[in-house]
Amino acid sequence: MVVKKVLYIFNDDGFGGAGQSLLDMLIGIRKWITPVVVIRDDAPVEEKFKEVGIQCHRIRFSTDFVKIGTGDDRQRACDFVKSYEAALQLIPIIKNEKIQMIHINSSVSYFAAIAALMMGIPYVWHIRELLEEQFGCEFLDEELKVSLYQQADGLITISEYVQKSYLEKYRLETTRLYDGLHISRFKEVLGEKSSFDHTFIAPGLITPEKGQWDIIRAVEILKKRGFPDVKVTIIGNGDTSFIWAMKKYIHKQNLERNIRILPFCNDLSSLRREASYAITSSQNEALGRVTIEAMLAGNFVIGAASGGTIEIIGENEERGLLYELHDSEALADAMIKAMELPDDVKNRMRETAQAYAEDTFDSQSYGSTIINLYQEISDSYRREEPAELFLADLKRKYEAAKNTDTEAEKQPEEDTRYRKSEKALKLAVKWLEVRQNGHSLAEYLKRKNIHSVAIYGMADLGRRFYDELEGEDIQVRYLLDRNPGRMNLVLEFTPLDGERMDVDAVIVTVAGAEEQIVKDIKRRGYPQVIGLSEIISSF
Repeated sequence: MVVKKVLYIFNDDGFGGAGQSLLDMLIGIRKWITPVVVIRDDAPVEEKFKEVGIQCHRIRFSTDFVKIGTGDDRQRACDFVKSYEAALQLIPIIKNEKIQMIHINSSVSYFAAIAALMMGIPYVWHIRELLEEQFGCEFLDEELKVSLYQQADGLITISEYVQKSYLEKYRLETTRLYDGLHISRFKEVLGEKSSFDHTFIAPGLITPEKGQWDIIRAVEILKKRGFPDVKVTIIGNGDTSFIWAMKKYIHKQNLERNIRILPFCNDLSSLRREASYAITSSQNEALGRVTIEAMLAGNFVIGAASGGTIEIIGENEERGLLYELHDSEALADAMIKAMELPDDVKNRMRETAQAYAEDTFDSQSYGSTIINLYQEISDSYRREEPAELFLADLKRKYEAAKNTDTEAEKQPEEDTRYRKSEKALKLAVKWLEVRQNGHSLAEYLKRKNIHSVAIYGMADLGRRFYDELEGEDIQVRYLLDRNPGRMNLVLEFTPLDGERMDVDAVIVTVAGAEEQIVKDIKRRGYPQVIGLSEIISSF
């Protein structure tokens, strides 16, 4: 049978490397097949596919991973119920669209594999990430996930690093297939670059695992070592509290002339032309699309010696420089080495890197390989009897999990979260009104003769309050939060039960539990403990 209609599962809620790679692939193979894409019901990505004439369907489905050690039986049951029901939602789409094969674009959901087994059509799984190594996460139900992997008709891994990991961890044989890029979109005519500015670019999702904090500390080191003119542009969206903390650190350390953080940008070409060097600082990158794009654009690349980045740059640094992961001193050394290499050496390495990227990651040959793989799978596909037994087991598991009313168990937690969000929103609206009337919350503190504060609660309201005090004659001496997340990697947080804080007042910004927290802190002997709602209401 000739494969003409393939259904693709887009797992992301935005266009990162996996999403862009899928889009590039679909554009390249449309002359052979008609793609149909399924996206999450809340993902704002449909327009991207519509722009190139690719049909989309929305359904509700969840991702099946959590931070290592945080999953429990209730979560596993809830996730399975959602995934099984998502598979049932997918079946009418498969029937109506006359789908012949399913291509799952990443490893973070499994509902489409169940639907494929139910419908008796082959499915291909494109494994683009290593959850544990990259993000410190794990599958909620690893046994079920591996079983579905084993029944896939094709497993694709995007690098030798991922291929080796899946073989060692799960004993799964996979096809290593590097992603394809539209070379012309990124390739710049190199020529001989006669001078290299001390300018660096570092695009990518912003999280601690991606290493942007290492870059900031490396720049701080470079300034101390006599490179005051080094400039780095970090580009991307991600962990908002972590990004905020890094911006505060940059401001505190007077690094604003050296480092700027910009939001995600679809077209990096002008920013890449401004930069002489590109940094990939990620831990255990599955492949590293931004490294490939940098090579094509003519940036001299520096990468953490980890994961797929080593593959791209080369173990012997044939196409750039490597440094020890999460070692800011080593990164600073690599940046200095790059800046001080003779221009002719850098030019030769840029040319070598660009030629390698063009030959290895070309979307046309990639598309042909994918189509050939589809045809091989289609030609050899035979529905096996064990799938019927497996599906019967899944149905029994679904009925049992559904009957435990896992969603009802989860409802109180969701209700509590909703009430907290509602209180915070009401407070934010009142605060906005205060600002629109030309006032600052700092006025309240000054009237009370408060010149130094500790802020308890550094979620959205706490961070906005901190921002509001900047530039005022009020010092924020301490930050407190029971769960500061990734901010404590950058900023210092003080435990409430530690040494007594030397401040005029403690400001509590936790809208959902403000009254109780104010009482608790007052019992510790702090005379002025003020809730944010009291400050806002005073206006």
